[in-house]
Amino acid sequence: MADASVVVGKRRFQCLSPTVVRMEFSPDGVFEDRPSLVCAGGAEPRPFADRTDTEAGVVLDTGAMTVAAREPERAFTRRNLECRWLDRGLLQYWRPGDRDPRNLGGTLRSLDRYSVSARVSGVHPADMQSPDAKAWAWLAWLQCEEDPAYYRASPAPHEHAGGGDHHRFADEGDSGGQVLERTVNATADAHRYPPGIVSRSGYFFLNDSASAVLDADGFPVDRDKPGHQDWYFFAYGRDLKRALGDWRLVSGAAPLPPRHALGILFSRWPAFGEEEGLELMDRFAERGHPLSVAVIDMEWHKEGWGHWELNDELFPDPDRFFRRAHERGALVAFNDHPLDVRADDRHFEPYLERAGTRDRVRASEFKNKAIDAVDVDICAKREAESFVEVCHRPILERGLDFWWNDGCRGDLDGAYGQLVGNKVFFEESERDGKRGMLLSRYGGLGSHRYGAFFTGDAASCWPMLRTECAFTIRAGLVGHGQVSHDIGGFITPGHVERIEPELYVRWLQLGVLGPVLRFHSAPNAGSRKPWDYDPDVGDAARAWLRFRNSLLPYIYTASRIHYETGVPTVRGLFLEHPEDPAAYRYDAYYFGPDLLAAPVLEEGARERPVYLPHGTWYPYGESEPVAGGAERAVPAPLESAPLFARAGAILPRQDPDGPLHPAHVDPLWLEVYPGAAGEALLYEDDGTSTGYQGDGFCKTALTLADDGASIALSGRVVAGAPFGDARTVIVDLPIAELEAVSLEAAGAAEPALEPGPRPGWRRIRLSRLPATASWTLCGRRAAS
Repeated sequence: MADASVVVGKRRFQCLSPTVVRMEFSPDGVFEDRPSLVCAGGAEPRPFADRTDTEAGVVLDTGAMTVAAREPERAFTRRNLECRWLDRGLLQYWRPGDRDPRNLGGTLRSLDRYSVSARVSGVHPADMQSPDAKAWAWLAWLQCEEDPAYYRASPAPHEHAGGGDHHRFADEGDSGGQVLERTVNATADAHRYPPGIVSRSGYFFLNDSASAVLDADGFPVDRDKPGHQDWYFFAYGRDLKRALGDWRLVSGAAPLPPRHALGILFSRWPAFGEEEGLELMDRFAERGHPLSVAVIDMEWHKEGWGHWELNDELFPDPDRFFRRAHERGALVAFNDHPLDVRADDRHFEPYLERAGTRDRVRASEFKNKAIDAVDVDICAKREAESFVEVCHRPILERGLDFWWNDGCRGDLDGAYGQLVGNKVFFEESERDGKRGMLLSRYGGLGSHRYGAFFTGDAASCWPMLRTECAFTIRAGLVGHGQVSHDIGGFITPGHVERIEPELYVRWLQLGVLGPVLRFHSAPNAGSRKPWDYDPDVGDAARAWLRFRNSLLPYIYTASRIHYETGVPTVRGLFLEHPEDPAAYRYDAYYFGPDLLAAPVLEEGARERPVYLPHGTWYPYGESEPVAGGAERAVPAPLESAPLFARAGAILPRQDPDGPLHPAHVDPLWLEVYPGAAGEALLYEDDGTSTGYQGDGFCKTALTLADDGASIALSGRVVAGAPFGDARTVIVDLPIAELEAVSLEAAGAAEPALEPGPRPGWRRIRLSRLPATASWTLCGRRAAS
């Protein structure tokens, strides 16, 4: 067995896992031990399985791949480095310069300005560049302009805000085509995704040579190592989940979000104030689907993007608003553009003094008003710390829960300002034992470590809806599982009170069956409130939103799986079925480990083709299973979207009329789909603290055995301690006729058989048991 780190000449090789090797060349023989902004996982090298020294160099074996390197005094080139691995018994190899056209793609910076004429399809071939080099092209208005030209002033009262001078994306005479053309994406080669970590070729190469590294305080600084090569090679073959686990190992884990972040979020531009915000919370609650997070757009502060004083017209008593929102069970987030600080803000002088940037004060103009301002370079350590201390922290200390970071400036070799800003503001929110959270734009590889990904100001149209389905799947392939789209889209052509009802419902269904569900809209782009639509649309929205709240234990458990393994909540079918060619698609996905979602993405569709991988599947809520391995036409009336549970699935749910974010789910509903053996997990913690990073959680293992004649469903605590003393468990099964039902648990009474929630189903209510108790529910199918 060889050492974990092998130095040969001016090169160092480190085995991080059997399928990941780090390879460095340093002209001066001094290697980089600081984590980088991209590769911050802190993985400890492990011994190579074998080492063979040759006259020309060295051959290193990890147990799953070999690295053959010659000319140890020279930089890596195609002629002196080769990585080899076996894929189904066939030898595969990679040399520097190879291009991979089978990469499955990563994600883009934003969906801003995409429209009908700018769809995203296909993937850049992976090569020697960092994937970020292919994808980065910030929209100019996010970094440079105080008042972008395409936000046209509108003196007319706005139906959402009740009056005032607001902005919109179109003039009265603009056609829909003109509006959409104005929103075409400005990125370089915007029609293709950059490469991600996962490839059908079974490997991924990451060139991390240029990325910034972290200093002793964890702040990004210039690497300053000219000529240094810092490479990572992943060889995972057909084990695509292993690719994401290795990425987590190298880059770091995606944090577990606060449980509230997985509920229902509502935002709107222009912002709503205290009274309207509280009224929104009450109205959602009255309809049986309470809000979890109120997201306040930029009018929370005084005019302009560079203000950090609260708008006393909208929030005359901010402390009262935060308190009243929290009393209603909702968190509060504010949108911000931390680009500059203006001279008419009381934070201006304290910021200049602390940041030392008085010499950079510039003349600025906003709405024909001259005003001095100073830019904030978030990549400059002193400026970042000063901005947090002077502008942000006082608001967090008053009761704000987290920020929505909508664009940053920064000047640092090897780092994008957005990624540095995401790191700064996420870590700022994680304080005093409180779990960190951020809603932000994507800042490149490594962004998954800093909260949820706000995908930008999307056009409200069917092509965008289709793009967002694929976009979510692709984002998971760079570790970013917490994706948040604007439900309903952000902008529409012209002025509308409501968007097309069918589009609204289909977008909502995609959001409910997605990682982070957040309504949002622009001025004159139509309401996103369900009750502003016709009763049939409002009723469908109500049912889906209640379903989302009831499914939170399943979704939260899936988020824990993402934290531990790197496998996202929304995962492409190919991650579960890499050998199935038909699974490489982007119109359907696994939602968590056991549900397959196929959202309706075409206008007017009342059925859609759905491919079910091999196995047995239940249309969600139905009692008769169907066979997989083929595509089938599935009915999809407006109020429904195709959703399937695989046989053996055990879905933990909660009462949507009970506590929304409990540390201890009681009663616990288990929706069980028999026909195969299965196992599942119920993950619980306090939902708000960083205790989950240690031992502050409870895991309950759930298992199902089914021999065709009888079933046995078991539950037992396998890690941590429950957050409650006792629990009632309610089991729903698509088996109408059961006999000889019994419960095996110390001191348990016989379970009660009740009518099922749907035709062909049966409900079994277990006697109330200590939360620590292990139990097994046994039942036999009635003879036919």
